[in-house]
Amino acid sequence: MSNDEMSTKPTIETVLERMNAWGEQFRSEFAELKAGQVELRETVEELRKGQEALRADLNAGLHRVTRKIEILNDNILTVQAHIRDHEVRLERLEAESLAPK
Repeated sequence: MSNDEMSTKPTIETVLERMNAWGEQFRSEFAELKAGQVELRETVEELRKGQEALRADLNAGLHRVTRKIEILNDNILTVQAHIRDHEVRLERLEAESLAPK
């Protein structure tokens, strides 16, 4: 063997070994990234489901509050109507008591 062949062959083998090592390292890191991506997707899906449940609860709660406000408004209008009736009756009674007999 010539001197060039002896010094080149180990260098090429070393380069190939390093390239193979880098390839394995990249494959390993890529697999980790893919696993992390899958986990992230699962977490996002869980968050989305939780958000949908919260939205449904919020909508139901707001609907109940709306109904209660409507009922309260109806009750206030009823009380105000009664007060107005009593005011009219009171004015009539006052007018009758002031009228000459």
